[in-house]
Parts: sequence; C-alpha cells; structure tokens
Amino acid sequence: MTLDDGDRGFVGNARRFFWFPREEPREAAPILPLAHAWLFFTAAGGGVVAVGWTEFVDLIGVWTVLAMLDDVTKGVRHRWPAFIAGLLVFWSIGKLVRRGLPAPADPDWADYPALVCGSLAALVVFAAITRVRPRPEVRPPD
Repeated sequence: MTLDDGDRGFVGNARRFFWFPREEPREAAPILPLAHAWLFFTAAGGGVVAVGWTEFVDLIGVWTVLAMLDDVTKGVRHRWPAFIAGLLVFWSIGKLVRRGLPAPADPDWADYPALVCGSLAALVVFAAITRVRPRPEVRPPD
C-alpha cells in the first residue's frame, strides 16, 4: 500500500473521511445504537462515580464524541453539521446543568448529571440533524 494509490490507500481514506463521494447513498444515523450507547455511557459513568474513580467520569463525553464520530465515518446524511451541532449542544447543556442544579452533598457526583444530560442532548441533536432531508438537486434548464 502506497500513500496515494487511489481510494484504497491512506490519502483516499482521508479524503473519504472529509469529503464523502456524492454517488454514495447517505442514510440517517440509526437511533437504536445511539440509544444503547447512551444507556451504556450512563451506566458506566454512574458505576465509575460510585466506585470513586471520579477522574474517569469525563469518559462520558469522550464516548459521546466517539459514538457520533462512528456515524460520521459511516457517511450519514449531513454528518459534519450534525457533529458540530452535537458538540455545541453537549457543551452548552453541560454548562447549563452545572449552573442550574444545586451542588450535590457528595462532591464526587458534581459533574455526572451535566455529562449525562449533555450527552443525551448531543446524541438527540446529532440524530435529528441527520434525519433532515437532503436538498433536491437543482438542474439547469435545457
């Protein structure tokens, strides 16, 4: 494998990641795998906090980004706007929840609600934007 042997090499794969071919069909992001991923993030994050490994609770955010990136690499419809909107919603909902909720009695649980709410909102926004229908092709008049 060389660095630029068409669509099979490194350059072709990098190009496909950023610029998906127009002729490839683009589907919406599947909801059920995203819901399963969110349930796993929530349970794993709660388990991590319950055990006392509070420095690892931020993995909820990392897992959320990786779940969205997985669908981006598969070439879902409107993938980059959906990914950026998901990141922005994750950050903003996390900030709002951190500011809006009173501090819990146990400081280990301080970031957990914000991360869980932010990850749910990010995945919902990501899936919703990928469901927007594509623009119809405008053809010049003959």
